[in-house]
Amino acid sequence: MAKITMEEARSRVAAAMQAAGANDAMAKATARALVLAEAQGLASHGLSRVAQYAGHLHNGRVNGAATPTVIRSKGAAAVVDAQEGLAFAACELAVNEAVARAREFGISVVGVTNSH
Repeated sequence: MAKITMEEARSRVAAAMQAAGANDAMAKATARALVLAEAQGLASHGLSRVAQYAGHLHNGRVNGAATPTVIRSKGAAAVVDAQEGLAFAACELAVNEAVARAREFGISVVGVTNSH
């Protein structure tokens, strides 16, 4: 069985997502998540999803141009709008927001809405 590095796998997945219509940030975030899941032995949430997500991008079920944004914010809480894109870029933004808010407030909750 041929083996490739995680970096090469991320590059190939990102290229497939971009070819199907995802913007650069969405493609790279999706690649990071799928390759990590695969490396952790979670094949059902790993590389097996590439073709499915590419199909959803290609047929318009997913907004490939989506740029997640914080749409509501108050103290330790926030909501990220994924703009109907694949969830991974929005989840990365949510985690970063949660960490920053937890550092400031000692606790945080950040939700993601409108994801694929």
